[in-house]
Amino acid sequence: MSHKKFDFAVIGGDMRQVYLAQYLLECGCKVCKYALCADIPGTSCYTAPSLLEAVSNAETILAPIPISQSKDIPLSLLPDMLREGQSLFAGCIPRDFQEKIFSKGIFVSDLMKDEILTVKNSIATAEGAVAEAIQKSSRNLHESRCLVLGYGTCGKTLASYLKGMFCHVTVCARRPGVRAEAQVLAGDAISLEELKEHGGSFDFIFNTIPAQIIDRSLLKSLKKQALIIDIASAPGGLDHAEAKNLGISAYLCPGLPGKYAPRSSAYAIAEAVFRILKEFEE
Repeated sequence: MSHKKFDFAVIGGDMRQVYLAQYLLECGCKVCKYALCADIPGTSCYTAPSLLEAVSNAETILAPIPISQSKDIPLSLLPDMLREGQSLFAGCIPRDFQEKIFSKGIFVSDLMKDEILTVKNSIATAEGAVAEAIQKSSRNLHESRCLVLGYGTCGKTLASYLKGMFCHVTVCARRPGVRAEAQVLAGDAISLEELKEHGGSFDFIFNTIPAQIIDRSLLKSLKKQALIIDIASAPGGLDHAEAKNLGISAYLCPGLPGKYAPRSSAYAIAEAVFRILKEFEE
């Protein structure tokens, strides 16, 4: 029988972690917290005085997305704090770290590899990307020409949002089959090889590809008034120094779900955690 004091330890991260701890408490779970970015109003959630106490006294540890986001959660020390039989959930977990934890008999789940959560997360990401574009541009998205680089989960959701806002959407993707799908659903599609040829026609460029696709050569083909919103995983897909040199407005926008929809994102994380734990126990 387990002798842990808490069902969950919620450690580090952005406002998603705050809402996650609050939601778990509302579900009747025993929760401790450590190094959250804000207090949880109206609760008596136990605040652990150290990372070691938080981690060692909980069945399941909920770390940030990405796990390296918080300076208060040293990855080099965390493995030695965990014990066999515990569970760890986080996002963007380094492979060597995950293997080390798993070898100790600890269940590890990288939430960013969960298909259901990824789809739900793409909603907050798409809405955040649109919000960033609206805030940072002097023109309407309506009737603008938008390029979406990449047509994975985030790219599909974002293209759908832009289409619904009456933008002229073009998707750039590598595979012909993906471009065919994008052409049907988004309106138009081009290959990576065609990017430079068409680059000068876009008002907004949204990048979801985690590789440096937008290099100096492509940047020189863009409108000076073009706005680039880079939502790809670090280090992004854009040469930001070169964009600045050329006078093109470009923004790396990580962590959009935590910035624009932390409550909804937290609920989606909680649902994923409950589902994964149930599947693991079965």
